[in-house]
Amino acid sequence: MPPKPTGLLIPLRTHAEVRSGLQTVNVYILPIPAKTANEVIIALREIAPQNELQHLRRLSKPAFLPTSVAANLPPTQFPPEQSLLYLLVCQIDRAPIHRIASIASRTSPFQRKHGRPITPKPQISIVTVPANMPTSLEQSEEWTKKYWPTVYKRGNPFGPHPSLIENSAAKLTRVSEYMAMARKVGREAAKVGVGYPLGAVIVNPDTGDVIAAAGDARLHQSGRDWCYPLDHPVLRLVEMVAQKRLEKGVVVAPDNPITALTETERTFLNSSTMGTLDGRDEIKDKGNDGTTAESAGYLCHNMHVYLTHEPCVMCSMALLHSRVGIVVFEHRMIKTGALGADVDQGLGHGLFWRPDLNWKYLAWQWKEAESTKNEVPDNIHA
Repeated sequence: MPPKPTGLLIPLRTHAEVRSGLQTVNVYILPIPAKTANEVIIALREIAPQNELQHLRRLSKPAFLPTSVAANLPPTQFPPEQSLLYLLVCQIDRAPIHRIASIASRTSPFQRKHGRPITPKPQISIVTVPANMPTSLEQSEEWTKKYWPTVYKRGNPFGPHPSLIENSAAKLTRVSEYMAMARKVGREAAKVGVGYPLGAVIVNPDTGDVIAAAGDARLHQSGRDWCYPLDHPVLRLVEMVAQKRLEKGVVVAPDNPITALTETERTFLNSSTMGTLDGRDEIKDKGNDGTTAESAGYLCHNMHVYLTHEPCVMCSMALLHSRVGIVVFEHRMIKTGALGADVDQGLGHGLFWRPDLNWKYLAWQWKEAESTKNEVPDNIHA
């Protein structure tokens, strides 16, 4: 039985997903008697495409309109006892408002009738609505309260499908264990004075075996008069995987042996866990975006990586070029982190899932049940 998780996995939103949620358009809406809705919709069909804004309810009862929207609508000219609906007609760039009014006025709700004290005129209003479909139920509910009744169809054209995220997250049952190991190797590196308390662990997802663990070493001089500022945990982790592949006889360039600097690093660098990857090097595997790719030649193909801190641009791209499958990190780096797409929580690059890059991987932030303190300044590139 898998261990019970002691924290929460928060999936990252993609760059396109964040941007899509910020895009809005203006539309026409029109109050009409409920029993004449079909007639009015048919009359307006020539300028109101049926496939437009399908994530929004075409018809809404007045009671279901957001309070902020209803407060700005004029009183209707229909009798109060008449059941009304608000029709979302189309985007305002489809036709000028006078044309919408002209077409609607020819339908029965707006025709002069015997016994009717006044003849209602089309009362067309303009409201702002989301331009793209919601990517989660929570976002759909938020938009329903803020803009217009919205439908969530369980999909995400701007990122990984929700079922892929859920199924992958369900298999991540040892996050606490791996994250504790990443913290340990990071603190060991800081204790011996070779770097900041940043740590990284890479795991074979098929077996759960830890392939390598690396701390930060950007302050390590190693007999030199200068440090190597690019010795981030992620880059050292990839180097360790490369070194272990060399020991298997796999040709990896450049042949530049890496030195373990802490006890935890030595434990895994000298272990035989690389042997658990036998059979994975030549397989064809589907990437997280559904494309098929050869795993041969990529150092960390579909492996899982656990980090104490959100990686910088350099390390995020190193993970992408190494073809990792999943990345989980604990602490956001709001000034240097490159995985998050929210501009108020980082650089906003969302490098884990970009259509203009040749690989994609899944990414989560891990929130431990008992929160851990971030020991690294937020201006450090992790």
